[in-house]
Amino acid sequence: MNFINKIDNIFKLVNKRLSELCGILLFIIMILLVTNVASREVGYAIEGLSNLSVLVLISVVYLGLSTTEQHNQHAAVEILDHWLNKKSRRVLDILVNIIKLVTILIFLYAAFDNLIFSFQSKESFPGVVTIPIWPSKLALVAGLLFFVLQILLNLLKAIIDPNYGDDESDDSSKDLTANL
Repeated sequence: MNFINKIDNIFKLVNKRLSELCGILLFIIMILLVTNVASREVGYAIEGLSNLSVLVLISVVYLGLSTTEQHNQHAAVEILDHWLNKKSRRVLDILVNIIKLVTILIFLYAAFDNLIFSFQSKESFPGVVTIPIWPSKLALVAGLLFFVLQILLNLLKAIIDPNYGDDESDDSSKDLTANL
């Protein structure tokens, strides 16, 4: 259990840094969009800014997955959770984490394959400015990889931790949206 706690502490640090990176990337998106609108208003549109902001947005979404998984902030249907006892809830959490793990591993495999294709074919947005797509696909793959590792960690905690489910509380102070 001590090993799991050490890994959990490492992931808390990694997820905190990923959250901070997502906040910086959101700020960059705002700058790109404001610059895009302002340049169009003065009659000198800068080509590719909106495409670039889309690529950065993809990075924000996928790099933030692990943090939301760590804090169990994903959208979920909790109809059964409230009716089950602690042991049954633990079994349900294990099953849900296994399903999530298998599903996201399939996505990760497909995304990695797509990243390799994108890099080798020099895939880019068509237009006046050539913007390669592979960097956002790399962020997508990295985000899915951290997501898989966080799901695996949550699964191991559900299986191994004898106190699993004891510390569940509705603590809004852990909400990371206030940090962004």
